[in-house]
Amino acid sequence: MDLITKLKNNKAVWFLLSTVILVALVYFVDHRELAITLATSDLQFVALAIGSGLVTLLMWSIVWHRFFSMLEIPMPFQRSVTMLLAGFFLNALTPLGRFGGEPFIAHLIGSKTDATYQQALSSVSSADLSNAIPFITFGTLSVAYMAIFRTLEGMIADIAFLVIVLLFVTILVTYLLWFDGARSIVAYVNDTISFDQELGRFEAYVESGKERGKEVLERLQEVGNNPYRVLVTVLISHLAVLGHVGATYFSLQAVGIEPALHTVFLIVTLSGFLTFSPTPGSAGTLEAGFAALVAFFYPATSPATATSVAILYRVGTYLPGVIFGYIAFMSIKNITDFDVTEKIDEDV
Repeated sequence: MDLITKLKNNKAVWFLLSTVILVALVYFVDHRELAITLATSDLQFVALAIGSGLVTLLMWSIVWHRFFSMLEIPMPFQRSVTMLLAGFFLNALTPLGRFGGEPFIAHLIGSKTDATYQQALSSVSSADLSNAIPFITFGTLSVAYMAIFRTLEGMIADIAFLVIVLLFVTILVTYLLWFDGARSIVAYVNDTISFDQELGRFEAYVESGKERGKEVLERLQEVGNNPYRVLVTVLISHLAVLGHVGATYFSLQAVGIEPALHTVFLIVTLSGFLTFSPTPGSAGTLEAGFAALVAFFYPATSPATATSVAILYRVGTYLPGVIFGYIAFMSIKNITDFDVTEKIDEDV
């Protein structure tokens, strides 16, 4: 049974949920105003939003390629682009939004290269962490701006507190995964706590899982052993998320809203957490949440206009990835193995 068949067996309910949410969203706003707003949106700004989304895909491809190189997965850059796009497509088919397809992607990488599953999963997980950091960075910058100009009050202050907490959580997770924190904790637990519980026939599975987890942690530490390359890669991830900032900014301008950059930063930061929603590609939930954020930060905006911004944002940041991702995935299915004798540029 191939990968697509496996996904088809359980994805129908999630697509149904996404459809219900989208239909409900359109139903509860003025659908006529929504249609008019979309039809009369400034196409130049829409094009810029799409262009910003394409920049994000390119930067993410570079991030993936660099982690492949750090974890010694030989792959030419053009194959890294193909793999990123295929991964984007798989995340559009699986629950948990942009992260549900990672195990499938790691399996795909392992089947097309000499990499082990743990090696591939470590590279993909590292890319996810690197690409998540900028969302917190830009949110923190927005909070700092509002603190300086004394505009932190009411619910905005609660949001600011949440962003600061997430900043510390991100720092902790980065230390645990890349800089040997998790391995040190696991080693300490194993040395100080004895587990004598007999697991019977499950013993072999538990031991296998522990060994696989140990290899993943070891591979993640290999990333942390290259701090300069990690730093450069994280900076590239910031360029990728700037594409999302641009897509949000231009989507707002397309419907006649004059955006403030610090609020755009916060919208992008908070919408990033909507990608964890339990629908394929976060469809439905992200549009609804994004529209709510626009309405909150721009209270003079009607629900239909806020929903239009959300749709245009998704046209820029989601639709191109799905289209190109499908093409990339179908091309990968016909490849038995990547030609690692092709020129490999490790410094992309």
